[in-house]
Amino acid sequence: MTVQQAEGIIAKMHTGVKIAYTHRFAGDRGTILRLDNYAMINIFDDGRYYIQGDNTDELVIAFGLIEAAWDPDSWSPLLSGPPVAAEPVLPWKRPPEQPPKRFEF
Repeated sequence: MTVQQAEGIIAKMHTGVKIAYTHRFAGDRGTILRLDNYAMINIFDDGRYYIQGDNTDELVIAFGLIEAAWDPDSWSPLLSGPPVAAEPVLPWKRPPEQPPKRFEF
């Protein structure tokens, strides 16, 4: 979902809901559309979106026809692909057999 798609869906709705304010997230990872019915649509840069607030029933139906919303309860920190063996960033070095002497007398 992009911001332009979301704005188009809201404009085509016959409920009279309008965008009151648009701004970026504090972490600059997406855009928040604040609507005049006190609902918010969070649109992330990676395509996910999340609807929250009051009076969201019509929004959920209209947006659900285009694309399913992101469900934060189903989020998992694990990657969905097969596990990949991690390689060390730096190769380990063996310590020398005889450490060098610092001072020779």
